[in-house]
Amino acid sequence: MKTLGVEPGIAFDPENVGRVDGAQLADVARRVQQEATTTWNRPDGNPFLEQVVLPKGQMTLDAMVIQSAFGPIGLPAHQAVYRGISTADGQPMNAMYDYVLRMAAEELPPARAFWSATLYDLENGFFIPNERKKYSVGENAGFKLDADGGIKIHIAAEQPEGVPIENWLPINRQDQGLDMVMRIYDPELDRLKSWQVPAVEKING
Repeated sequence: MKTLGVEPGIAFDPENVGRVDGAQLADVARRVQQEATTTWNRPDGNPFLEQVVLPKGQMTLDAMVIQSAFGPIGLPAHQAVYRGISTADGQPMNAMYDYVLRMAAEELPPARAFWSATLYDLENGFFIPNERKKYSVGENAGFKLDADGGIKIHIAAEQPEGVPIENWLPINRQDQGLDMVMRIYDPELDRLKSWQVPAVEKING
């Protein structure tokens, strides 16, 4: 920050600092966001997953940049892991369509405490408003397992027939990007190395 006139113990002088090209800075910020999102949601796993949300001095610059694109608040990997959920067709999720996330019993997240699949508005990172105030499915927000011990989580504008209400995440039918994150608390880190989040499948359109 020295170039911008920010130094410990020195009064800030706005007339004596380097000039910033706002347009160029905004362009770089957009590219960093896009690259960070791609890295965070890599199908083969996020390589920085256990390197973010660590105490000062314990994070690399690359990990800090990746984390900055998603927000500075979180827990270190031995306490919680936040994995992005991708789509089976590789296209971004959008509220114009309905989706389902299927997990067999052996595919359930390796959490010793609890897990939750949480849905957000991609652009702003907010929950999706709905009358039920239902924003996630999991052990902290309610869910029902199938007879075989697995689960199907539906992201849909209307509750699908035969789907338990606990397993339904409501959306509003509009052109809105969606982001889904699997939050795993007190994860089994050894199992987590080989565990993959199943992809969501588009079921209409």
